[in-house]
Amino acid sequence: MSSLTARSDRRALGLAAVIGSTFFLGLAHGIGYPLTAVSFDRWGAPGWLTGLAAGMPALAALVLLPFAPRLAFRLGLVPAMVGGCAIGLAGFVLMPLLPSVEAWLVLRFMMGIGLLFPWLLGETWINAAAEDASRGRVLSLYTVALFGGYGMGPVLLGQIGTDGMQPFLIAGSALLLAVLPLVAAASLAPRIDGHAGGNPSAVARLVPLGMSAALVAGTLEYAYIALLPSFAARLGLAEALGLGLVTAFLWGGVTLSFAFGWLADRMDRTRLMLWMLAAFPVVALVSGLATAMPGAALAATFLLGGLACAFYTLGLAILGERLRPQDLAPANAAFLVLYQVGTLAAPPVAGAAMDAWAPWGYLAAVIGFGLVALAAAIWLAGLERRRS
Repeated sequence: MSSLTARSDRRALGLAAVIGSTFFLGLAHGIGYPLTAVSFDRWGAPGWLTGLAAGMPALAALVLLPFAPRLAFRLGLVPAMVGGCAIGLAGFVLMPLLPSVEAWLVLRFMMGIGLLFPWLLGETWINAAAEDASRGRVLSLYTVALFGGYGMGPVLLGQIGTDGMQPFLIAGSALLLAVLPLVAAASLAPRIDGHAGGNPSAVARLVPLGMSAALVAGTLEYAYIALLPSFAARLGLAEALGLGLVTAFLWGGVTLSFAFGWLADRMDRTRLMLWMLAAFPVVALVSGLATAMPGAALAATFLLGGLACAFYTLGLAILGERLRPQDLAPANAAFLVLYQVGTLAAPPVAGAAMDAWAPWGYLAAVIGFGLVALAAAIWLAGLERRRS
């Protein structure tokens, strides 16, 4: 009995370490995305280019993801995560020294390569350590940490502004803090077999609805995180309110995450996903049209963030429910590929729509994303029913 308790304690300590590290990783991201959007707007960059800059980390991840698990296996889980944070830190140091659109596109790509490792491997750590009975709630705590950090980023930018060195120093310090719990808990990290499980694309076909949740999450989250400040600016709103809307979106993801994780552990996950997709376009419309009333806009955007961010947790819970343990690692790689496709594609498309019909094309684009996702999910759910 004491041996079981010791193993449980080690599992809990390891989960606490990686979830704590995830908060600071999210904080660095939460500063980087709106700081880039505001800076590009200040430099007069068009919306599609701002969206492209937001998508550069996703492009980097798409390039690296097929090789990342094997590379991590060779380096070791914690060294790979620490090395990735170091690359991200180098990017934040170089950004204020190279203040141009072209340089920042390259730097955002480089940072995407580095920060992929603590993200992918931290998630793998959590999936390996979590027990099935509480998977949805454990994953929701991970989401709380990630988006709690994201949510703090715009808050800090609203307080300190986007000029000078201070935002870059804070983001770099966050990555240093992300490293500390990983190093402290290195002996608790699970071993990763770079050759275990099936082929990622083959495993992905076993759970098409769960995999689609990753694409939905990436598309909806980053259409808002990357371009909501620009949408607010083009509506004539103050920069502080634009950042406040991003903060409301992210804190909605944080605050409502555990509620959706609790639901994912207690009801049919397919039905939950369809209800969430049906609600999203309605809430998005209310949020976009309520910008003349800041209180209503913040409330609607808060709920919108809760919906958008829950798709990621729900998708991971579906994978954990339906796949063998040895298939979770390749499945997670495929899941992140689809998530990154969404993060890469959505900001440029929504930015171009905002340029074409300023600024309401942006709102039309995100509502369109939600409606297409709902139609696709209904089809995939029917496909899974016919298979079973």
